[in-house]
Amino acid sequence: MAVSLRARARYLAKRARSFRLGRVWGFATQISKEQGKHPVPVLIDMLYSAAFRDTAYLDYYEADFALLTRAERATFMTSLLQHHLAEALNDREAAKTFENKIAFNTAFAEFLHREWIDLSTAGVDGLRSFAERHPVIIAKVPVSREGKGVFRYDTAEVSEWTAFHADLVSKGQVLIEQPIVQHPYLAKYCAGTVNTTRITTYFDGETVRPLVIAQKFGRGAVSDQFTWGGFFTMLDENGRAVGPGHTGRHVSRYETHPDSGESIVDFQLPLWDEALAMLDEAARRIPAVPYVGWDVAIGPDGPVLLEGNWTPGLYETRVSATGIRHGTRPLHDRAFRDVGTR
Repeated sequence: MAVSLRARARYLAKRARSFRLGRVWGFATQISKEQGKHPVPVLIDMLYSAAFRDTAYLDYYEADFALLTRAERATFMTSLLQHHLAEALNDREAAKTFENKIAFNTAFAEFLHREWIDLSTAGVDGLRSFAERHPVIIAKVPVSREGKGVFRYDTAEVSEWTAFHADLVSKGQVLIEQPIVQHPYLAKYCAGTVNTTRITTYFDGETVRPLVIAQKFGRGAVSDQFTWGGFFTMLDENGRAVGPGHTGRHVSRYETHPDSGESIVDFQLPLWDEALAMLDEAARRIPAVPYVGWDVAIGPDGPVLLEGNWTPGLYETRVSATGIRHGTRPLHDRAFRDVGTR
């Protein structure tokens, strides 16, 4: 499916405004070092792909387009394609529920399976009472992305609760949550981080369709995102790893977790059917936002919903890490067709 002329024009105008030859040359030289290709042809191909193949420079680099044929590249999603789908399918007013974590927790409370409070309404006593039940707390900035604005506190160290409450509010960390206990199988990989699963779904009005499934692994930080040192592997329709893990941002290949030694290539998400059943229900909750990237954690007794992203986030394999030469774009065919009927 082609991106509309209006969307393409906006994209090209944005790329033109932000164009920096030095940055693009930096990608080209990095690809040259990693893949043994001359940087000038790579640069020309990157510019052509950005102008005519809906492929941003970072997409080109992260998906190893320099190693793929044109036909193989056509099977990969790109940022432009994904944003086009999200904007065409999702109602922007309804999507605000997904942009604010407090609004999201309120709307999807039954799927959270953890206690939380809003410091905008909970006073010092409410915070202290919460900490008595959960001595370690997770504090979040309600509007943030990529694991930014997420903090972990051990309240055993707090001596002045009024000052602690004021400090959290001043930093915007007003969403306080009970820490998630993950399934023992996932804890074997990294006990210090909740290793979450990004599952992108499309609700066509009748069926909830899982499209892209990526298993993220942490390295002991409060978040498993790349910005915190994490990496991911793609999962198949049965929740099983399709290859080694990688960061998507530089040369990396993880057949085993670098800290725990647990196998990435043999990973099988526990309680997979239960996770799909939960999302089948959650994805129908706000039908005006049918295209969502959900973050799911697997607890000892069942799946736990963390958040939903109305722009799902781009997860694709890298041939240099996995040997896999096809992407997830064909899985989006129904969503693309539905956009064409609007």
